[in-house]
Amino acid sequence: MRHPRIFACLVVLALWHTPATANCKDAARSGVDWSGCAKKIIMLPGVNLSDARLAEVDFTSTDLRAATLERAVLDRTNLTYTSFKTANLAGASMFKTFGFRTNLSEANLSGANLSFAELYRVNLSNSNLAGTNLSRAGLPRADFTKANLVGADLSKADTIRSAFEGADLSNTKMNFAVLSRAAFKGAKLQGSDWSNAYLYRSNLKDTDLSGVKGLRQEQIMQSCGNDATILPKGLVAPGKWPCDE
Repeated sequence: MRHPRIFACLVVLALWHTPATANCKDAARSGVDWSGCAKKIIMLPGVNLSDARLAEVDFTSTDLRAATLERAVLDRTNLTYTSFKTANLAGASMFKTFGFRTNLSEANLSGANLSFAELYRVNLSNSNLAGTNLSRAGLPRADFTKANLVGADLSKADTIRSAFEGADLSNTKMNFAVLSRAAFKGAKLQGSDWSNAYLYRSNLKDTDLSGVKGLRQEQIMQSCGNDATILPKGLVAPGKWPCDE
């Protein structure tokens, strides 16, 4: 008689320790678990999804403008054509998130983790990326115009052909980043570390690089500048900038 009782106890314990699964029909709210759900082409402007579990969700073409997603988990989430304009994603985890033409303009991403993200032509203009982890992210043709990237980590990130005009990149980590053909006109670069960054045809015209750390002469020789380009002490402009050829 003892064996049925033992079996019953094991069943109860198994049920007790089984984690709750995501319910894709749950309404949008703080802490909701939509992990793995399809949430495509949905109007969700202004919703509160703080602390929500949104890993591997398909948010293709969904409107999340002005939404609150503080500390939300969006790892490996599909953000193709998703709009987060003016949304609050402070402290969010967006590890390996991916998408095309994602709109994060004017969004607060301070302290967020976007390492290994793959976001092609993402709009991050006027966004707050202070202290954000963008290391090893693929961000080709990204728009960082007038973004706040103070203290952000872009080490080993691919930002080929991206726009950084007017952005604040003070104290950012750009070491080993691909900055080829990216534009930096008017950007603030004091304390930014560009050690071993790839600068082939990077547009440094009208850019003050005097406070950039780690720059070497060979990097300058590959980039594009003009008479208004200010270099760190010890480095000199080429007799003819490559892009003038």
